[in-house]
Amino acid sequence: MIFALRLVGTSDAGLLAAMHRDWDDPWDERAFATLLRTPGVFGLLAENDKPLGFILCRIAADEAEVLTLIVLVEHRRHGVATALLDRAMIQSGGSRAATMFLEVSEANAPARALYRRLGFAEVGRRPRYYDDGGDALVLRLPLPSMGRDGVG
Repeated sequence: MIFALRLVGTSDAGLLAAMHRDWDDPWDERAFATLLRTPGVFGLLAENDKPLGFILCRIAADEAEVLTLIVLVEHRRHGVATALLDRAMIQSGGSRAATMFLEVSEANAPARALYRRLGFAEVGRRPRYYDDGGDALVLRLPLPSMGRDGVG
C-alpha cells in the first residue's frame, strides 16, 4: 500500500476526532484542537486518497510519549502503524527526546507484537487501567541520539 505521512495541525482536529470515534474512550474535536496547541505535542497523519491512521505524541524534556495511535480497521496490517511510529521516533529524537513511552492494553496482542518488533520493552504495568478491568502495559524505547549530540 502506498501512502504519505504529514504533520497535522489544529485544522485536522475534526478529522482526528472522527477517526478516534470508535475507540472505547473517544476524544472529541475540541480535545484534539487543545492538544495540538499544546507545546511539545505533534501529530502525523497517514493518507493516500483518504485518511488511513494517525499518531499523536507529546515531548517533554527528554521524553516522548505516544498519546494515541489509530489505524482504521480496513487499513491495518499494511505497514501504516509501523510507518507512523518510525516517523514519530525520528521526529522525537530530532526534538531531543532520548526515550519514547507508550501504554498498551495487555489484551492487545497485535499491538504488543508490533511494539516488541520495534524494540519497545515493558517497564511497568497499570493494573485495572481500562474500563473493562484490563491492565495497561507501560513500554519504553531508547531513541537514536540524532539532534541531542549532533550525531545520528
